[in-house]
Formats: sequence, structure tokens, C-alpha cells
Amino acid sequence: MYDRKLNTIRWAALAAAALAVAGCGSSSSGSSGTGTVNASISDAPESDWAVVGVKVVSMTFTPQGGGAPVTVYTATATPPITNLVQLDQLSDLLESAGVPAGTYTGATVTIAANAGDVLLVASEDPDPGFAGTAGQTIAASDILIQGASGGAGARTVSIPVTFDAPVVVTAGQTTAVDIEFDLSHPVFIVDHPTAAGTKWAVSFNGPVRHHPVRDLRRLLLRHLYGSVTEVDAAGVTFDRA
Repeated sequence: MYDRKLNTIRWAALAAAALAVAGCGSSSSGSSGTGTVNASISDAPESDWAVVGVKVVSMTFTPQGGGAPVTVYTATATPPITNLVQLDQLSDLLESAGVPAGTYTGATVTIAANAGDVLLVASEDPDPGFAGTAGQTIAASDILIQGASGGAGARTVSIPVTFDAPVVVTAGQTTAVDIEFDLSHPVFIVDHPTAAGTKWAVSFNGPVRHHPVRDLRRLLLRHLYGSVTEVDAAGVTFDRA
């Protein structure tokens, strides 16, 4: 059975120089050069769901003192689906972006919000009182994505996130930023019984927040998923499918 834990989507650096990321300083307009921000994803398990799939379209930083948002990550024309449950604190590097040196006060994460862009599959052993059934795949028509805007086929949800403390990007250095998606938040996925069956409202307003990465050792970079097929005679290595 899965444990219910805080689920995170982490945009984190993969270098020790990235550990100190929060602090105050001059506005971005007073800086020169660029630093590197590496975008990555990581999460922990959630008891009711085997799949909570989202498509991350983009992420931007908000400069202190105003100015145009700075793009940190942009997905391909067909954004991949990220399963926030299966990642299990896995950190998958998405893209490294050169970001103007300076101070940033927040970010905006954009999620695709068309029918089928959010996937929900119940776990095989959900908590007592779960409104769905074990292993159930929720129909796209029963998933109600809150706060979506845009025309048909191009609907998105923009999630503004205020940093706990301003993030300083230093020229020639790599900066870590951690943005958490809390799947256990009471408003993230809410069931609504109707005469036609249960509808599931998914809201990104509230469960998404900033959490600074203070120590790279707290970030698990890779889990491997599969079935063990063979263990060597010495018990040192194993093969997986």
C-alpha cells in the first residue's frame, strides 16, 4: 500500500554549488550575465492514486522589481505526461535554461488542461472511504480541471507561486528551485457525487508552493522501476525487466 506523503515537483540543480538559493539582493535589472537553472521533476507516493498524470507546459520566473517573465522551461509541442505518484522522489532532468542573473520573487507553472491532459488511476489499495474503486481509471469526462482558460484544444491552468524568499540567480552558477505539488492537500483532488456518477475536481490553486532546496543530499535523483528477473550468485547485482 502506498503511504500518503507530500508530493513535489522539483525544479532543482544537480550541482553542489546550487545549495544556497534563497536570499535578498538587488533587483534583476541591476545584474549582468546569466546563470543556469535546471528543471527537474520529483515526487513521493500517494495512497489513493496509482497515477496522477499532468502535462507541464512551461515555467517562468518573475523578476523582482518588475519586468517580463523569464522562461525557465518550455515543453515540446506534445508535452509528456508526468505521473506525480510513480516518480517517488525521482528527479528527472527536463531542461537546463540560461536565466539572466538577478533576483526573482516567484514563478508561474503552466499545466495543460484539455480533456485527457490530467490522468487519474486509482491505486489497488486505496484508503477506506475512497469514492472510487481499486484500480479504476477515471474517464476524462469525469475529471473537472479547475481554473482552466483558453480555447478548445489549447486550454491551460497557470499556477502562480510566490517564493518563500527571493531566489538569486548568480552569473556562472547553477541555481536550485523546488516547487511542490502536495497531492494530499484537501482541495487537490475532490470527489463530487452526481446522479450520473462521481466527478473528480482537480484544483492546482493551493496545493502548489515553493520549498527551497537547502541540501542536495535530501534530493533523491533516481529510482528504477521494474520487476527483478535474476539475482547473481553473489547477491551483489540483479537484472530487471
